[in-house]
Amino acid sequence: MEKLGASSEEPKTHKRKLDKRVILSLTKPSFLLTLGKVHIRCENRQRLCYLLEKLVKQHNWAEASGVLSLLLKGTSNDCSADLNRLKYSVSIGLLKHMEEDHVDIRRIRDIYEIWMSRIRSKTVQVEEQIALHLEFILFCLTHGYLGWAHQAALSLMKESDFSCHPMSNLVMGLAFCQLWYSNLSEEVKLRDSNQDYTPQQSDTSGSKFSNQIVNSGENYAAYTHDAVTSQYDSETSVMNDKRKTLVADSQLHREVPAQNDVNLQRAHLPQEVEPLGSYQYSAENEAGFYNDSGYTCDPSVFSALEGLESWLMPLQLPHSSENFVYLHRQMLNNHYNDSVKYLRLALHSAFPLSAALLPLVQLLLIAGQVNEALSEVKKFCNNSNMPFPFRLKASLLEYFYSSDSVVLANCFEEILKKDPTCSHSLARLVSIHQNGDYSLESLMEMIALHLEATYPESNIWREFASCFLKLYEYEEDRLSVCLNGNKGEQKANPSVYYKRMPKIFTEGKSRNAWRLRCKWWLKRHFGKKMLGSEIASGVLELLTYKAACASHLYGQEFNYVVKVYTHLEEQNGKNLLKFLKIHMENSIRLNVKFQEK
Repeated sequence: MEKLGASSEEPKTHKRKLDKRVILSLTKPSFLLTLGKVHIRCENRQRLCYLLEKLVKQHNWAEASGVLSLLLKGTSNDCSADLNRLKYSVSIGLLKHMEEDHVDIRRIRDIYEIWMSRIRSKTVQVEEQIALHLEFILFCLTHGYLGWAHQAALSLMKESDFSCHPMSNLVMGLAFCQLWYSNLSEEVKLRDSNQDYTPQQSDTSGSKFSNQIVNSGENYAAYTHDAVTSQYDSETSVMNDKRKTLVADSQLHREVPAQNDVNLQRAHLPQEVEPLGSYQYSAENEAGFYNDSGYTCDPSVFSALEGLESWLMPLQLPHSSENFVYLHRQMLNNHYNDSVKYLRLALHSAFPLSAALLPLVQLLLIAGQVNEALSEVKKFCNNSNMPFPFRLKASLLEYFYSSDSVVLANCFEEILKKDPTCSHSLARLVSIHQNGDYSLESLMEMIALHLEATYPESNIWREFASCFLKLYEYEEDRLSVCLNGNKGEQKANPSVYYKRMPKIFTEGKSRNAWRLRCKWWLKRHFGKKMLGSEIASGVLELLTYKAACASHLYGQEFNYVVKVYTHLEEQNGKNLLKFLKIHMENSIRLNVKFQEK
């Protein structure tokens, strides 16, 4: 009986389910989209996202706005981080496109507010919420809305564990740095440059490294925060201040204008700052609030800093002013201290951000803390494989500790090992060697490293050839000394030679490295096509110096050497021909010696 009752109930249950589905299909048509094996709603959403991304890449904003409108209506309650990022980032891009140079910061803020409200859920990671704050801060900074950036930074502080994220500390440090800079007097700001300096411009390859250190022939004085030995008498390199704080143009209504001329009708209204999260402004965070606890100042240090290049000292400090100490003390306000604080946190985090290094060093130098700046750079270099921190370290050492040739040489070696294309570092090593403070063998290794990574100019080849000639002349036991005349009188007979291979080419790993270089460079630097293009270019100096090196590597019978020699005779290059003859007659013939063993 129980089985019979159960079987009679099953049709009724099935009928109730069918009735419910019919009612849902009539009252809520979207219910039909969820029926079947494939969810049509999900499929359509994916198609819309794909279409929106495609239209944005094509800059087809008219069509993209229609697709975006449809996607916003259909996904109003969606909490997906990726989908929300697509929708609202396109919304911001569309608004910027429509308003061009007259972007209404309030409308941008409204989009970020809506975006933030969509991701405040347990399913979204904290990183996404922090990323939105950072994007809004950067938008404000790049468009000159410093007040909004300040308030957004204060709002970010309310987020839990924001200080644990290195990028948060970096953006906060840059925001406070920009706020600090905007309050400086015009007399100390950047001048005489057509464009702003960016840290990325320094972190290029050595051959493109635009911030060159001045020639080594000039006398650098060593300055520290504790002692100043002498004064460097060059004028400060300064740059123009291209950073302009834009006065925000806004309108109270928040509808997107249909025509561009609406922007021209806007009233210039003072903006009431309303950051993300409606953080209330307090007097404690007033710009310029002054705290001089622990302030120390040695005016002689700042006269020394005057000779620094503008990428290291971006301000023109009035150190000769009578009230300089008072003016400098006023500069180091809370915004300055907050900037240094957050940049340090970004630099010393579990995953250090190299972008924080240069602005931190600049701020420390502006405060006269030379030793502290150098200490920060050295600490970062200990855990970095990038060349730029070592370039920064070399620039500081070369200016403040130019007499310590050993430290400078080691620093330039580190740069070349990390970036073999850096011609500036190689040139500095050549200069140190010419002063007698850097070994010939080490210089040859550094030049060889440079040749492996680039196709250098003629001056590098000339120095390389000179190194081979010096090795030939310096090698011990290469002359057999004959006794001539009276007893005890010795006279060197230059016609008799005992040609021993220099140690740099015979010992351990160095021997194997030079053997491989000889094989590789046959095609890389001394191939037939390379020779033909160099002859066609007409640069006789490059041909001569390369041929001199080739004679040391492969012998004077080498095809490259013979053809260059013949070409110089045809061109009547007497001085270059004389230079090449000297190297041909005293060549080491490195590759031939390798083949003999």
